[in-house]
This record gives sequence, C-alpha cells and structure tokens, in this order.
Amino acid sequence: MVVAIAQALAQSASVSISADEITRAVVGKVCTTKAGATFTFSRDGHYAYNGLWENGGHYRVHDDAVTILLDSGLEREFAVSRKEDVLYLEETALSCRDPSVSDAP
Repeated sequence: MVVAIAQALAQSASVSISADEITRAVVGKVCTTKAGATFTFSRDGHYAYNGLWENGGHYRVHDDAVTILLDSGLEREFAVSRKEDVLYLEETALSCRDPSVSDAP
C-alpha cells in the first residue's frame, strides 16, 4: 500500500520547466483555468488577469516561474510546473491557446 502511494505521487510529481518551454506555452496566448479566469501573456510583455478581479501589468519568464509586475507596483513570482502534460501556475491548471487561431473547422 505504501509503495503504491509513493509510486502514484512520483508519477504525478511536477516536472521542472525551462524558461524556453514556458515561453512556448504562454507567450502570445490566453490561458484559462477550469473556473473560467483568464491570464493573457501578450507577445509585447503585457499581462492581464480577468477572474475574481481584473489586473494588468507586465511579465517576465524565468526557469520554473513567471514574474508579474502589476501596474499598481506589486510584483510577484508565480511558480510554473508541468504535471502529466498539464501546465500549472502555482497550483492552478491552465489551458493555453493562441487567440488568433480559430477553434472552428
């Protein structure tokens, strides 16, 4: 039983993610949470959040993190990880898409 739990935890463990991989995953994209909040990472470095509230500012990508500098002056680094091919910002799963690409056939 203990071995099975340890194996399950190891399989779901987050994987380190490089700045290049984060850039490919989020830059120029709108990322959405299951609850419907959106994080927009424009190609020009602008950032916008629309969820329980709205915020805007700029972002920088690093290995394993994105640093957000809000227009208010508040700066915060958010851990980025990948678990089973799903991108996480802190503990929140994201689904990212290029807004210029249509989902319609």
